[in-house]
This record gives sequence, structure tokens and C-alpha cells, in this order.
Amino acid sequence: MQPVATAPRVLAIDGGQSAVRARHSESTAAVSVDGVSRAPATDRRIAVAVLAAWQALGSPDADRIVLGLTTAPGDAADALRLAADVATAIGSPEVWLCDDSVTSHAGALSLGAGVSLVAGTGVACLVVPDVGRPQVVGGHGYLLGDEGGGFWIGREGLRAALRAREGRGPQTALTSLAEARFGDLAAVPARLHDDDRAVNAIAHFATDILDAAATDALAAAIVDAAATELHGVLAAAVRLAGDGGSVAVALGGRLLVEPTPLRAALDERLAGEPTLLPRTADASPLDGAMLLGRQADPGRYAPLVHVWRGPDS
Repeated sequence: MQPVATAPRVLAIDGGQSAVRARHSESTAAVSVDGVSRAPATDRRIAVAVLAAWQALGSPDADRIVLGLTTAPGDAADALRLAADVATAIGSPEVWLCDDSVTSHAGALSLGAGVSLVAGTGVACLVVPDVGRPQVVGGHGYLLGDEGGGFWIGREGLRAALRAREGRGPQTALTSLAEARFGDLAAVPARLHDDDRAVNAIAHFATDILDAAATDALAAAIVDAAATELHGVLAAAVRLAGDGGSVAVALGGRLLVEPTPLRAALDERLAGEPTLLPRTADASPLDGAMLLGRQADPGRYAPLVHVWRGPDS
């Protein structure tokens, strides 16, 4: 990929379940609004969130918008329709829309080949071989997967707390931690099922579980299981990376970019694999969206990026 001759004004969007983050190429400022999880009218809510983030930046002109979305539509026609809606609302002639695994990879490996693994509310993993098509591994959303991510960890911890409260499981410090975060546990199931941001709320409980892992056996077991799940995703991705040589592996997201117990457990598993070259992600998914948007074309990510252009482009 080569930078465009005249740099476009880029609006970069990192659209997650906990937050939608935005930055414009002519400023270092970034803003954040509430995230969007998959639910009825997801595309409409994404468009509304992106518009709100753009307005929070001061509604700057954008020659190109790059949307890296956890909730990117799976159907190409739906993706282009969402891109057109965002373009019309903001007044931009061009939109690139992709899964956030793409923008995460672009930032984590600075547009280079290799494997990126991001663990935040969910899990995003992308393998980009030196030759061949990039492939997404794992993820699958909170209903079917995202094993090892924040929601998965938080849900496992909350389940353990509810079982302990009812005498169906061993006592654990997670019970008091869950009460401190969510209130009366007897009311938690109904309240969370009625909460349109339940995924975000449960994912934030992962922080408490990671903090408790050093002293609570159940918390430690959940963290260990999460590391095993993430290691399995990486192992599958590395097999797809190619020829058996060294593979760059970038680890990012709020659960891995800092020295958390989860990162330590995953590093321990990766240390025994000499062909892997693990490192902390070079930059964030938002940075990746910006870096990608400054290129002349999506390059190696092209099979995974939906490009919408207006009739005058």
C-alpha cells in the first residue's frame, strides 16, 4: 500500500460494544460515545453513534470515513447500505467499512503481515499471511464465541457468584465483588436481561475478576481458562499464517495491552513456541483505522473491506 498523493481528510471510527471512538486526521483529539452491541436495528444505531461521535469532534469535513466495527454487517449489500447512510449523514464522498479485526490488525502490526489478537469486550483475531488472503479467526460474537474476552470472563465470574449465593458452587470473593458492582444479586438476572447495554456491563466485571485472580481460586481458574481459549485462537491463526517460519503476533485490547494476569498467563503459553514473535500491539484499533484510511487503497486488507463511493467520486 502506498500513501495517497494528496492526503485525504480521514474520519477514523473504532466501533465496539463498550464504546464507539472517533478521531479526525487533522487533530490528535479523540472522542468516545456509547458502544453498540448486536440487537434489533443494529445498523441504524451504529449510524446514530457514528454521527454523534463525529459531531462531538466538531463535525469536521471528511474525504474518507473508515469504519472498523465489531458489529459490521455480514452481508455485503447491508454493509454498503450502512456505509451509504453514514456517508449521507456526514457528507463524505467515500466510506471504507470492515470488521474491527481489520483495523485492529492494521494498528497492531503497522500494516504488516502476521497475526493480531485483541481482547476487549469481545475478541478479534486476524491472520494476514505474506502471500494469500487474510482470514478472521474466532470471535463470533457474545452469543456464539468471543471466548477469553471481557464479556466471556465477566459472565463466567457472574455465574460463579450466582451459584455461590445459591449454594450450588464454592464460596468465592466474586460474590461480594458482583454485589458491589451490580447490587442485590437476587435482582441481577432480571435487571441484566432487561438492560440494552448488558454486554458492556458484564464485560466491565472482567476487571474485578482479573484483580481477584491473585487471591481467589475461582477467579484464577476463570483467567486461566480465558488464556487457554485465547491461546487456542492464536494457534489456529498461526497455522493459517503459512510456511512454518517465524510469525509476528501482536497482542492488544484493554485486557492484553496492559500487564494483566490474563496477559501474563497468555505470555507464559506463548513462551514455549519459538516460531512465534509476540509483542504488544504497535497501536490501537482507532490508530489502525486512521493508518489504513491514509493509504491509497485497502491493500492486503482489500478482501475484507467494503468500499462505498458516491456518484461524484
